[in-house]
Amino acid sequence: MGTITDYFSTDETHDLKVTSESGLKSGDGVEIPIKIFQDFSSGAVYFALRLPVVSNPLEHCIGFLDEQCIGVALAAAPQLSIQANTPEASAIPASSLRFCGRFYIYSDNSLSIQDLAMLYEQGRKRGLSVQYFGPEWAAQRSESEKPLAFLSYDSRDRDSIARPLALELSKRGVPVWFDEFELKIGDSLREKIETGLKECKRCVLIITPRFLANTGWTKREFDSIFTRELLDRKKVVLPIWVEVAQRAVYEYSPSLADKVALQWSSGLGQVADALAAEVRSAG
Repeated sequence: MGTITDYFSTDETHDLKVTSESGLKSGDGVEIPIKIFQDFSSGAVYFALRLPVVSNPLEHCIGFLDEQCIGVALAAAPQLSIQANTPEASAIPASSLRFCGRFYIYSDNSLSIQDLAMLYEQGRKRGLSVQYFGPEWAAQRSESEKPLAFLSYDSRDRDSIARPLALELSKRGVPVWFDEFELKIGDSLREKIETGLKECKRCVLIITPRFLANTGWTKREFDSIFTRELLDRKKVVLPIWVEVAQRAVYEYSPSLADKVALQWSSGLGQVADALAAEVRSAG
């Protein structure tokens, strides 16, 4: 039976957010997609716009600050009532939500520092908090999200080991190449894996009895990883032993048995901390 303290620490039933899509047309006929975010937990609504390439981006952006434009965007939000799945929780109608004054502009256009300063100043004068995300921002974000560590594992260990580890590393600011994160319908499995193996700074081997018995993809990945380590002449492989004995690892690969490994039995958090520190230190 849970206590109030338990629910206070873990309860997320009040995290109620609805995202909907709409659009508007600017005065010169440019189609502007809109995403409306209704946060029922905080009683707020806000929205984001996407501006394609135009000849006068600053003029368009300042035009978005117009009261009428904001009204059109907010009017597109669905009028719902949301109720959390908890005992006797009261329903929250969309009509009770208030525009918090914040919206985001995702733009294919670059603005100068002076233009951005003018846009933000015009927003402040109207009591608005504007965030502008242009091509430079997209490039920096893409670079920061590039996987740093490749996770090699047997697919039967995905739910119990690989996915929890991938999530914990991501929480620690270490993006990983994990098939569920990277592969999409229609992708070439071989090409995506080879790209990940080449580009990631470190390759994490989740060595379980299933991994050692797998003569398919994991064996190919293992051979590719060790080939890269030989070519680069630096440490690439970061092994984790999960319920395996040294003799079994030696039979699979004497070189792998010689490497200092993390022990899964020490706990997910400790393993993730050690891996994160090692990956960050990679040159």
